[in-house]
Amino acid sequence: MFLQRISCAALLAASAMGIASAQQKEAVIALNADGDITIAPDGHVTDFHLSTKLSPAVGKLVDGTVRSWHFEPVTVDGRAVNAKTTMSLRLSGTPAPNDSYSLRIESVHFGVLTRTKLKPPEYPGNAARVGLGARVVLYLVIDEDGKVIEALPGQTSLGMRAKNERDAEDWRQQFEKASIKAAKTWRYDPSELVDGKRVANRHAIAPIEFQPSRWHHGWTAYEPGPVHPAPWDKNDGDKNAQRFAQLADGETASTDSNFRLKDDVIGKTL
Repeated sequence: MFLQRISCAALLAASAMGIASAQQKEAVIALNADGDITIAPDGHVTDFHLSTKLSPAVGKLVDGTVRSWHFEPVTVDGRAVNAKTTMSLRLSGTPAPNDSYSLRIESVHFGVLTRTKLKPPEYPGNAARVGLGARVVLYLVIDEDGKVIEALPGQTSLGMRAKNERDAEDWRQQFEKASIKAAKTWRYDPSELVDGKRVANRHAIAPIEFQPSRWHHGWTAYEPGPVHPAPWDKNDGDKNAQRFAQLADGETASTDSNFRLKDDVIGKTL
């Protein structure tokens, strides 16, 4: 199968601060801020613990911003209760006066799941031989014990453009098969505490990246594949496509978290 290199530039997806693109006129930084957040029955934030190590100034900004948020009340049998969840916040920054940066919220996920058992997927042999990479995003169904009982492809993007769609689909299926096989061995810890009880989030999404060794010190670009709707929410394709782009390799985010913000914070400046 003949493959053609993609000529587009890739954006940097980093778990720590870094330059986003050498071609941009202004340096743009990106960073993650992860932590635990607790809300009261009326939806206001009662506690926030930042687990990511940030500079004191940035940490103070993040802490103050998160504590100002208001959520829809979490209810049990119609009764509003205290609740706690994990959170992943992504920020971008542009240069500002006085040698500082203006920070902006790019995405926020609640119910971020922690894997307690992880088996990496086996790299498809044909793809490894031609140096083809891929990014597979899976829909997961997780039982109350944290075991993955179902894994389905949401989107598979290739690191090179195939000769035709038939070849592209063949490559995508090879990566999906390897990803699904590995995912069905995973286990997770419940990510939310509702009224003092651990709650398992049944539906989640998780990206897996296959990177040839030649990519380790360069940019990573993908040719986006088609987005498939989740079987349990066929009307949510556009929202899921946005979620796919926001998640980093190794992250798993719930799609049915009990936590919902009253106001949209995406794009807001800290």
